[in-house]
Amino acid sequence: MPIRPYAPEDRAACLALFDANVPDFFAPHERAEFETWLQDPGEYFVLEDGGQVVACGGVWLGPEDRGRPAGLSWGMVARNAQRRGYGSQLLRFRLERLRALGAREVHLDTSQHSAPFFARFGFREVRRVPGGYGPGLDRVDMMARLRGAG
Repeated sequence: MPIRPYAPEDRAACLALFDANVPDFFAPHERAEFETWLQDPGEYFVLEDGGQVVACGGVWLGPEDRGRPAGLSWGMVARNAQRRGYGSQLLRFRLERLRALGAREVHLDTSQHSAPFFARFGFREVRRVPGGYGPGLDRVDMMARLRGAG
């Protein structure tokens, strides 16, 4: 499945992915933040299947004077396309991108529902805030070291 950089024409498809993942993976109030963020998402990617966007997610890399922190941003898979390997493919792509940029450690925050997925890729929980995103939706901060980085 092709993974390519996000384009403004992908906005509606990415918002539809977000909407399909509420309330289990995102809180309704987060939509406005995501919508604003899509105006200038930096390094953001979409994964297509049959010309249709089925997943999206990005990476960020902080400044060197702060130890070059790196992370993952706004990753999601179409609700009806989950458990088909799209999320794994997109995550591997994003981790490889961060490795190429020189990142050694990757941070993310997610819900308790997605945390086990990231744990399978070597992420470990560093903090949990019950209800951190809203009622019944915990915020789980995770991190992983990249092998072969630096």
